[in-house]
Amino acid sequence: MLKRIRKVLLPLVVVFLGCLVGTVNVWAQDAGYEVKAIPSATQVDQAKTYFDLRIEPKESETIKVKVTNQSNQERIINTQVKTATTNSNGVVEYIKSDQNQSIDLPYDLSKLIQTKTPKIKLAPHESKEVEYTITMPEKDFSGILSGGIIFTSKNTDQTEDSTASVAIKNQFGYVIALVLHGKNEVEPDLSLSKVSLGQVNNRNVIFAHLANPKAAYLNRLNLTATIKKKNTDKILYETKKNERQMAPNSIFNYPISLQETEFKPGKYLLSLHAESKGKNWDFEEEFEIKAEEAKKMNDQAYIHQDKHNYWLYLILFLIFLVLILLFILYKKRQQKIKALEEQVEELKKK
Repeated sequence: MLKRIRKVLLPLVVVFLGCLVGTVNVWAQDAGYEVKAIPSATQVDQAKTYFDLRIEPKESETIKVKVTNQSNQERIINTQVKTATTNSNGVVEYIKSDQNQSIDLPYDLSKLIQTKTPKIKLAPHESKEVEYTITMPEKDFSGILSGGIIFTSKNTDQTEDSTASVAIKNQFGYVIALVLHGKNEVEPDLSLSKVSLGQVNNRNVIFAHLANPKAAYLNRLNLTATIKKKNTDKILYETKKNERQMAPNSIFNYPISLQETEFKPGKYLLSLHAESKGKNWDFEEEFEIKAEEAKKMNDQAYIHQDKHNYWLYLILFLIFLVLILLFILYKKRQQKIKALEEQVEELKKK
């Protein structure tokens, strides 16, 4: 059982770390297969284990990845190239990048790279070198194009109990980051494009849609957001996030949690401060929550019901008062009994 749990969890942890760093060659030992980048002649920094390339306009280059089946079974591994985006956690996303937004891309990296082997069929313990052809656009660009070479494979492990009809299906995914450098470097930037209502795990949130329109990573991004009713000073909601990262030319839908409460109609003000490596941005945006939209969202949301039952508290308070009164009466009665006993003792002495 321990071995099975380890087999399931370790690859997921590795994938998570790979997505978090965004620029790391990722492989694991217990997924049943591994992938490894073969260094390229156009590598900008030979010390990096991912593809960090500078290729001239109009030129083509073939890069290779070694894929090894470490299991005793035949395995089919799917591969594709995706453009890097930013997810709602402020983490650079490769595998599920289709769920996020890109803006003002100089070129779509996923369309510049092709492979003739989208499905890699491997016999037990077989290794293959998979080729990817990069065709650079005719015109040069500034900044970088960033993405990842994705590898996914499904594996079905039958339980040891032959009578069991349940199979555990594991989805193993790996990313090798790929960066193409343009002619000139550019500095990242940040803007607030809009504010919208939404939900995360059925909890109401307000999204601040942050945009990095430049072809450069925005690293070590620290954010503080507050929401107030318009023309008031009381902070209703506040969210802080540190050490976030945005991919080049990406949108970060930054969620501000309503802490399991309802959307309430009215006019509000979002204030957001952002800082990255000494650069600062401050934004303010007014927005309105309309009654119809609030009701629709609240009907779909998990709302934490207020447990404060004031009638119950009142009853408990009255019971507490009664107990105090009973205690006082009891003490007075005991005092009277003691006084009578003392009188009886005095009479006996006479």
